[in-house]
Amino acid sequence: MKKIILVTTLVLISISVSFSQVAPDPIAIISKINKKFKLISDYQADVVIDARISFLKILPQKAIIYFKQPDKFHLQSKGIAILPKQNFENLYSLLAEDKSYQVFASGNEIINTKPTIILNVIPNKDTSDLVLAKIWVDIAHDLILKAQLTTKINGTILIEYAYSRYIESGLPDQIIFTIDVKKFKIPKAVSADINATSNPSSNSGKEPKKGRIIVKIANYSINKEISDAVFK
Repeated sequence: MKKIILVTTLVLISISVSFSQVAPDPIAIISKINKKFKLISDYQADVVIDARISFLKILPQKAIIYFKQPDKFHLQSKGIAILPKQNFENLYSLLAEDKSYQVFASGNEIINTKPTIILNVIPNKDTSDLVLAKIWVDIAHDLILKAQLTTKINGTILIEYAYSRYIESGLPDQIIFTIDVKKFKIPKAVSADINATSNPSSNSGKEPKKGRIIVKIANYSINKEISDAVFK
């Protein structure tokens, strides 16, 4: 009887140790993401921004984006280019401040044949627009494939990343933002321009609740020491 109890105890200990070895460490996962992203001191890239929002009648716009660590971002366009306040690097800037949030794993999911771990990130202070960030991480490549941001101002924003040519640098070739149309805030200058040319009678009251902003990115120029003057 004692032998049976001893064997059972050893089996349970073995299972416990095995589980602890494979259980994801959320802090370590985010640390790897941050480490990879910090290798990019700055970049410049060409983008095409296609805003598919019911009340916006604008064609896809060409633009140039600039980024410089830790959180400088600038978009240069001759036309109307719409992006959420939670732009390309906003999420990475949040994750870089590891003492400003709590994180825990909440499951797994396959995204485009790639296994991911789902992490929930909760800010420590109630002073930012962000309430909760849910991210899907491809731990094999230390990449965020999807993020769902719950915000106070713009509602829920879903961000989907696609990687190809610049996957080793962790830079996406395409980003798709799915937004709450009723809560999405348009910059005042853009809003004034749209209102001046729009026709209120054309609103049927049955506009889609969700909109999409598709951003295609190409021709990255990485770590070229972009001047701070670009961001002023």
